Amino acid sequence: MYTTLIIPKTEHYPLNQEILNKAERIIIESAKLTGNLNIQVINAIKDNLRTINSYYSNKIESEGTHPIDIERAMKNDFSQNDKTKSMQQLSLVHIEVQKYLESTLDISRPSYSLDKILEIHEEFYKKKEMNYALNIKNGELEVKMIPGKLREGYVQVGVHIPPKSDELKSCFNEFENLYNQSSHSTHTMKLIYALCSHHRLTYIHPFYDGNGRISRLYLDYLLFHTNIQGYGLWNISRGLARNQEDYRKFLAKADDQFGPYNDGRGPLTLKGLETFLEFMLDIALDQVLFMSQYLKLDSMVTKIKAFVELSQKGMLHNIKPLPKNSNKLLEYLLIHGEVTRGEAIKVLDVSAPTSNTIVKELLEEDYLETDSPRGKLKFKLNSKLSGYLIPDLFEK
Repeated sequence: MYTTLIIPKTEHYPLNQEILNKAERIIIESAKLTGNLNIQVINAIKDNLRTINSYYSNKIESEGTHPIDIERAMKNDFSQNDKTKSMQQLSLVHIEVQKYLESTLDISRPSYSLDKILEIHEEFYKKKEMNYALNIKNGELEVKMIPGKLREGYVQVGVHIPPKSDELKSCFNEFENLYNQSSHSTHTMKLIYALCSHHRLTYIHPFYDGNGRISRLYLDYLLFHTNIQGYGLWNISRGLARNQEDYRKFLAKADDQFGPYNDGRGPLTLKGLETFLEFMLDIALDQVLFMSQYLKLDSMVTKIKAFVELSQKGMLHNIKPLPKNSNKLLEYLLIHGEVTRGEAIKVLDVSAPTSNTIVKELLEEDYLETDSPRGKLKFKLNSKLSGYLIPDLFEK
């Protein structure tokens, strides 16, 4: 066995009650986030947070690009600077793969699957934008990485020496068999298993490159697969990026070999895994509580009105003034979710031509979205607006 223990528990060492209490609180507080929001607004927030997630996950790898630059890239407005453009493309790939994973959830398949991990790596690195990352050079190591294929050679990450390449299949047989024992557990226990598995996957280090961001995408997949209500209205990468030093420290602690009595049965420390789990639970709870401060309907409606007024007075840096009366439409959409173009005229209380002009500008500036030229209008949360509604969501 290579990765045991899978959670910090043995027949002689029960799971810490504080850990259980914290995990249960995360499940409860996460569910509350959806409480008074309609599904269109929930989806708009989740769309925006995919951008934020890509920003922070890549930032952990020292490759972050600002959410506003990411949104420009979504409209094919790339930087003239080659490095910035490359970072924009990297973020778009991350978002695309996360959306793909959310759309391919299959409750009939096991959550813990080497095939899924390989699939994520392949989906990420097969994109033409990622060709530059396939030529791996690290000291004497020079190899062409194949997307979706396990490494076939020795690697070392700092002081950590992952399992040998010929041990990887055995590692994943254990990983699948033991973690899938959680399939019929409570949401609380599934959360605990998922967070612990994040360390075990990074410990195995299955690929020549991309292990960090692939493991975080896989953790997102697991948390969605666990069906934690409200996940997507918060994400864990923001917390990890803002605590990078501790993130790396606690990952390393869980890499340690087992110590004295009650420190586990496999080669890895139980206590180290326990401290890592406590850290991850603290990060998750912090992110849930952070978002809960701001995802309150009455507060969002008030802030929308203030945002429009401040933009019109030129008091918001680098934000184009929104059209007069546009706050009426945005406030309506926050409450009702969507509106027909005909109804928008009544909501705005203007003439049809003026309504069309306002709607056209709000669509162009990404405050609204629609499925077709004549389709219903829906609220869209771009990063300019989310940076105001949710202060400190990302670095300005």
